[in-house]
Amino acid sequence: MKNIRIIIAEDHNIVRQGLINILEGYPDIYVVAEADNGVKLVDKYFETRPDVVLSDISMPQMTGLNAAKKILDIDPSAKILFLSMYDSDEYVYKCYKLGALGLITKDVIKGELINALRTVAGGERYFVGHTTEDLEIIKKRFEQIMRKSGGPKSSLLTEREKQILRFVAKGLTSEEIAQKLFLSKKTIDHHRSAIMEKLNINSLPQFIKYAVEFSNPDNNGE
Repeated sequence: MKNIRIIIAEDHNIVRQGLINILEGYPDIYVVAEADNGVKLVDKYFETRPDVVLSDISMPQMTGLNAAKKILDIDPSAKILFLSMYDSDEYVYKCYKLGALGLITKDVIKGELINALRTVAGGERYFVGHTTEDLEIIKKRFEQIMRKSGGPKSSLLTEREKQILRFVAKGLTSEEIAQKLFLSKKTIDHHRSAIMEKLNINSLPQFIKYAVEFSNPDNNGE
């Protein structure tokens, strides 16, 4: 069996170490690098040129999706398997459209994780619970939605995400928002990353601009 070299990108240290511990039990799988944010992932990828990238979607500094886009823009042959807490059609669409070969949830059993890694390493898709036909149906449906709406709008956001946008518009930092909502800063950062992913926002100034527009009753953000 061909050896598989892997990068693991996950900002939660316990989760990342847990994945490494699992993979150490398989002699054909080698973890050649690890990253705790998207910026490091891009750097590590081009340093090591792994067979597979196993990456969380929501990470600080640069999301997994944005990191993957940077990698695929330079190396279209990169094989990327996303790891997420969610496998909603929206996440499936984003990963599939981007060019990733797979998406699995963080609660998958060990055997399915290994199967997904080996499948993606072989150049085949592995979107948990979805056939190739499912992926095409999801892609067409979201493309129709995008054409009709002119792009993703605030209807894609949860109430918590909308609440955070309003705080951002007032100039509050992640730490200040966390204190007001009795949440951790890391949780707020994850929500911010999720908002940026859903709205295809790629920079902090763009994010703040949208937050201000969204919070203004006469804005176009809604």
